[in-house]
Amino acid sequence: MREQDGVRPQTMEPPILIKTTGLSTEAKQMFDMIARRAYEIFEAKGKARGRELENWLQAEAELFERTPINVKESTDRVTVLADVKGFTPKELEVDLEPKRVTIIGKHQGQGDRRAEAENSSGKQATRLLRSLQLPVEIDTRHATARINRGVLELDVRKALPTTGNTAQGAPGQRLS
Repeated sequence: MREQDGVRPQTMEPPILIKTTGLSTEAKQMFDMIARRAYEIFEAKGKARGRELENWLQAEAELFERTPINVKESTDRVTVLADVKGFTPKELEVDLEPKRVTIIGKHQGQGDRRAEAENSSGKQATRLLRSLQLPVEIDTRHATARINRGVLELDVRKALPTTGNTAQGAPGQRLS
């Protein structure tokens, strides 16, 4: 009966939007922001070559909230845990690709308009962008995402291994 009193909703939030059609327009815009800022850093450092990754990471750190991420793998599942304190499920989106997870967070409201108007070099706590390569391929059709006490819990089924009969041929088929 306590669940009816509202005890459980305080610890477990409603589901988060999961997209499996590639990066959203929002994510692409955020990556473009990073690229522009990384280029500004490149120019400010005298166009020194060989520091592209360093410039990219600096731009990410300036523009978006960095959140710790933990990836756990079992025999049939991958679980991604990300600290998203301060974001509601409506402010988060998870984009899934077979070997990549992208987490996008954006606060809504007046503070967001002010943040967009600020200089791009100021750190924005109202935006979150994390993209990570997964150690295995996942089945993007079987995923759930929830916030539990400020932690995004993304649970995804691993993709079934493909049986490559290309070298052996199908049963009963003659190889030439």
